[in-house]
Amino acid sequence: MKKLMIAFLAVFLLAGCTSKEKTTLKEALVAKFKDDSDLKDYKLDPETIADCVVGEISNGLPGFAGDPRREQFFQAYTHFANAKSPADAEKAVKDYEQLFGSVKEARHAALSITDHVMTCMGKAVAVAGGDQDEGN
Repeated sequence: MKKLMIAFLAVFLLAGCTSKEKTTLKEALVAKFKDDSDLKDYKLDPETIADCVVGEISNGLPGFAGDPRREQFFQAYTHFANAKSPADAEKAVKDYEQLFGSVKEARHAALSITDHVMTCMGKAVAVAGGDQDEGN
């Protein structure tokens, strides 16, 4: 019984670390989305889109929730999202080259944020459109 409790506590603590990294990524995305004209035009909530993007990224990561490697991936995605210039983005890609296995894969991961944003915006617009249709 004691071993089971220790295992449960370890999994809980690992999940907590991942949750912190997810929160940091979400905060970076929300800050970036607050002034996004597309989100304003479609009246989309930046937090909703950020939650969706974090979920999409999380679903594509290797391992399982609580896997210590996931924390590193979330840190990388946070750096990619915080890049202010092409030079910053390229530095972030090079910083995480080893984590992703190559510059090409790190660059693909960085660019995938845009794909996730577009997917999540599309979902949110579809849901908002469905809500409007139901109101008519």
